[in-house]
Amino acid sequence: MALNIKYRPLKAFLLAVQTKSFTHAASLLGVTQPSFTALIADLESVLEVKLFERTTRQISLTAAGVEFRDRIERPMADLEEAYRSMQDLASVRRGAVVIGALPSTSLTLVPPALGALRQQHPKLQIRVVEAHNDELIAMLRTNQIEFALATLLSDAPDLKFSPLVADAFFAVYPSRHPVGQLPSLHWEDLTPLDLVLLAQGSSARHQFDRAVISDKAATGLRYDVTHMTTAVRLVSQGLGVAVLPRLALPSLGLGSLRSRPIEDESARRTIGVLHRQDRLLSPAAQALVDTLRQAAVEIEQALPPLAQRAAARNK
Repeated sequence: MALNIKYRPLKAFLLAVQTKSFTHAASLLGVTQPSFTALIADLESVLEVKLFERTTRQISLTAAGVEFRDRIERPMADLEEAYRSMQDLASVRRGAVVIGALPSTSLTLVPPALGALRQQHPKLQIRVVEAHNDELIAMLRTNQIEFALATLLSDAPDLKFSPLVADAFFAVYPSRHPVGQLPSLHWEDLTPLDLVLLAQGSSARHQFDRAVISDKAATGLRYDVTHMTTAVRLVSQGLGVAVLPRLALPSLGLGSLRSRPIEDESARRTIGVLHRQDRLLSPAAQALVDTLRQAAVEIEQALPPLAQRAAARNK
């Protein structure tokens, strides 16, 4: 037969043990003394033993009451601690989150969001794993991260995507480079040039390769780099034109270098929050997502403007 175990009668019993008074225990529990007495009576009825000896002046435990106290004190303390722990998680007073982030978001979105979160919830522990887009999706699917700041380049029914900020790819070039004189800039204008490209696996490289696959064979040199700061240094030495995400440009220290958007539709992307469809975000993760949304609004206002969406270019 299932036991009919209720928290309030057990708590009432322990408060009576601690205070040695039904009157004081009732006050601590926030009930009237008759209601408190009824709780103890119900507990004794369920247990079928008498727990207290009562007189007009004092109460004392029976032998059964002593044994019952010894058996439930520790479990009740553990239960209340577990309850408080869950309350802390729900109210984001504590928690740990592991997120994945594209390098461009690590430069711009993540730092202000973490700073704001630290002010609001100082005990949260956040770990950021920086990786390329395809690596982030793989880590999501294997539960290595709770969510990712990434872009969805193809259909993924197992993942949920929530947009954060519109992004696009820009050409970064020396101030006197011919790219700056073109009336508009498209992928096909870049293929003959010496280019500095982010390495395979990055969403920037994926979109470049997909966009130019049907174009004529490239004639310029190609520099494959892992870090965007390396790309900027190469461009500053006059070694080529870099293709970099708009989101990262304000943090890269371009100096005298110029940038302009690539106007093809395929040069655009949306950065957002990716997580598994079959997983709910923890309260701590949701709090971080909320601060990321606030940071995205402020950051997008400071980004270089996107070009108007261009119609297909006549060739």
